[in-house]
Amino acid sequence: MAQAAPVCCADPSAPRKPPLVSTGLPSPASSPAGPAAPADGHLPAGAASPGEGGEARAAGPEAAPGEPGARWAPSPSFGVRELVLVALGAVALAVLTTWPLVLHMSSRIAPDLGDPVRTAWEVAWVGHAMLHSPLHLFDANAFYPHPLSLAFSDSLLGYGPAALFGSGTVAALVRYNLLFLFAYSLCLVGGYVLAREIGLSRLGAVAAGVAFAYAPYRVTEAGHLHVISSGGIPLALFLLLRGYRRGSGRIVLAGWLVSAWQVSLGFTLGMQYAYLLAVLAVLLALFWWRGRRPFAITRRLAIYTAVGVAVLGAVTIYQARPYLRVSHLYPTAKRTIKEVENYSSGPAALLSASSENRVWGDVTSGARDHVHSKNEDVFFPGGLILVLAVLGLLGIGGSPLTRRLRLGLLAGVVCCSVLAMGLGLTGAGYPYRLLFDYAPGWNGVRVPGRIFTLGTLFYALLAGAGAQWLLGRLRPLWARIGDGRPRLATSLGALAGGVLVIGILGEGAGHLGHPVVPQPAKAETGLPGPRLDLPTDGAHDRIWQYFSTDGFYEIPIGNSTFDMPAVDDVRGGMHNFPDRRSVEKLRYYKIKTVVLHLAPIKDLPPNHGYVKPEPNDPAAAAAKPVAGLGVTRRFAGDSVIYEIGPGPAALHGRG
Repeated sequence: MAQAAPVCCADPSAPRKPPLVSTGLPSPASSPAGPAAPADGHLPAGAASPGEGGEARAAGPEAAPGEPGARWAPSPSFGVRELVLVALGAVALAVLTTWPLVLHMSSRIAPDLGDPVRTAWEVAWVGHAMLHSPLHLFDANAFYPHPLSLAFSDSLLGYGPAALFGSGTVAALVRYNLLFLFAYSLCLVGGYVLAREIGLSRLGAVAAGVAFAYAPYRVTEAGHLHVISSGGIPLALFLLLRGYRRGSGRIVLAGWLVSAWQVSLGFTLGMQYAYLLAVLAVLLALFWWRGRRPFAITRRLAIYTAVGVAVLGAVTIYQARPYLRVSHLYPTAKRTIKEVENYSSGPAALLSASSENRVWGDVTSGARDHVHSKNEDVFFPGGLILVLAVLGLLGIGGSPLTRRLRLGLLAGVVCCSVLAMGLGLTGAGYPYRLLFDYAPGWNGVRVPGRIFTLGTLFYALLAGAGAQWLLGRLRPLWARIGDGRPRLATSLGALAGGVLVIGILGEGAGHLGHPVVPQPAKAETGLPGPRLDLPTDGAHDRIWQYFSTDGFYEIPIGNSTFDMPAVDDVRGGMHNFPDRRSVEKLRYYKIKTVVLHLAPIKDLPPNHGYVKPEPNDPAAAAAKPVAGLGVTRRFAGDSVIYEIGPGPAALHGRG
């Protein structure tokens, strides 16, 4: 009778297995049918998890995440209740922090009448073009007759489907406000699920989600929907990480599709996210090359990956082509070193918060005096977030995150902070100058500081780990206070977690204005185009772009991220309107209708430099005679409507 080998010895006839090697990357996945998930949503170490076809794979022995050589915590299970509660909480916080915007969705906008009203036009145009002229989607009605005018700023194509419903200015305003609330909500949800996937508990993930969605930096960018719409980044990373860990092709494909959607919102965030994916891919390739494979790539998984990457590439190429064409057609669209320097700052930016920040605005005013752009170069992460991030990084006595992951997040914070300063860190502009000169796409970036968006994500994940670590260290104290009453101890722990989350939310909240958005008068609707609204300057033209959503008539002006000589020519030519020269200029640009607005618009943001509205005195312009000019004039309330008839035109303009 064969004798069994002693348990202390290996069976020499058994197949040899390679030893487990710590990579600091996710361990292959976890399991369906094993033990039930505990309260924190994580499967126990060593449990098996299903692959794409339902097969189970053992995760193998693991050290505690914070120990040297540890692997990541197993991929957590999510219940519908958890996800619904997180989503509802995210929406509730978005409504609360922007209150009372939700009560005035059809009449007000946050935070000002600058870029938000132009963005409302932009999203509305994308939906209109998807329905009526999908082959000319980038040929917007603004900046007539110039082509590809949607590519004069970030396109926000990904929000286009939201504009398939509703038309006109009020619908555009309500749509924008809904997307504004959605952007904050998605940031919180995306940050939460990514934090859960890398090993944080529910409370730690909530802290991370709130720290990302309401980072102090986000206050200064509240008027730029294409910048605050960063929730797709952590959501896509979550789906990709979870899909590859679990061997699920469908989840992997979803991750790549969300990545493509994030890129479709514009290259301000899309490009830095693409570079992040490239860096992660290189690091993963190095691990595989060294024989450390954190997950298996099946044929099915490879197919889903190829399809997802192809979709991402197709979206990127489709969106990049008009921008490349614009840079060729309009020399002023190319960024210069001088322009980038205007948005670059030294280390003082790291200690500066926005003047709109309720907690840190006044405290950091001294540092803010030393930055170039008071709106863009404000990278102070927040005092509480910074302390929690340090605690999460150190993880003294054990951390929910592996050491390599914590060091990787620290490297991300440092890299983003350095690059966000642009050309201001050193006298020669390095290291950012290397990106500007050699990295594809970076010579089109005007504001380097917006790369700090990724920095806020890395800060948030470390802060979530720090919050979880701190609450864990306080658990014995709650137990002693509870004195054998577990419910009291649990309540005290939940209360402490709530205080931390409220503290994070409070230091990131800012003063958001809610100005009333003007609407076009009934007499102004249905007028023949091309049409020019006066007075014209950067501030007013955003409003006129918004007005044009009522029918999308062609307008020769607009607001872009670079200087347009033809727009300057139109604006300058209206200084003495109505007179012979201005009317001939209008005929040159084929303008059929001019609407002169007499009532001043309240709460317009100030112009920069020496720009002033033309004509500077609308009432005086309305009183001028028009006899002999070949135009007709009629008064309609606070507007004067001019119809430009045939006659001599200017011989040339500025292209």
